[in-house]
Amino acid sequence: MTTRRFFAAVWRANALLILVTALLACTVLTYGAWQIYRETTRTREATGVMNVAEEQIDRSKVELGRFEAIAGTEVLRAPLELQQVYGLRSSSKEATSVQNYLFYDPADGSSHWLVPGGKGLFLSARDLPERTYTKPEQADVVVVVYDLVEADTNGDGKLTANDVKTIAVSDPIGTRFTRVLTGVEDINGTMLLKSGRLVVLYTTSSVLKAAEIEVETHKVVRDAPVQTIAARKPPGPAGQQ
Repeated sequence: MTTRRFFAAVWRANALLILVTALLACTVLTYGAWQIYRETTRTREATGVMNVAEEQIDRSKVELGRFEAIAGTEVLRAPLELQQVYGLRSSSKEATSVQNYLFYDPADGSSHWLVPGGKGLFLSARDLPERTYTKPEQADVVVVVYDLVEADTNGDGKLTANDVKTIAVSDPIGTRFTRVLTGVEDINGTMLLKSGRLVVLYTTSSVLKAAEIEVETHKVVRDAPVQTIAARKPPGPAGQQ
């Protein structure tokens, strides 16, 4: 009798353990399925992407961003941001891109666009000289360098950093906007020289080049490939040159 009660208790314990395990497994599977569903149906966000295939765009709106002061001037600058939402197979994607810049002068209440009627994609706007961690005080801006995409060169229906770019410059207050370099794959660096020239290191057709631009005139005075140092051959056996 005692043995029968013992095995009955063991059976009940095993049944309870199986029930608890099954409930835990169902909970884990339900949570996992919910996470997968949420991940596949959520709105994905991207920056620096402009969809140019109109039939794929569900809705879009244009908003003016926050105005910020430009060091050394009394002019304020704000980005014009394009927000697009377009559907994927099981979810949607929201892309935000900078289309233009608006400049406002509080002194006389005037304003102007950097590129009147511009519809391209501005990947970046670099104020030079740049503010650094070692020099937190920001020097007066001398020139602004823009990384601009104006055409869907790879045919994917979007303007992105994967397309061929244009490098442009302007005065700090957004005047004299000038396209100085085209056919650019990547900007590898920018620097303002004491001589008053702007140096831009960039890649085009897989070739690293250096361009020098006069800040005052926005004229390219030098544009040539960077001479790289050839790899040295390992030394041969002793006695051989």
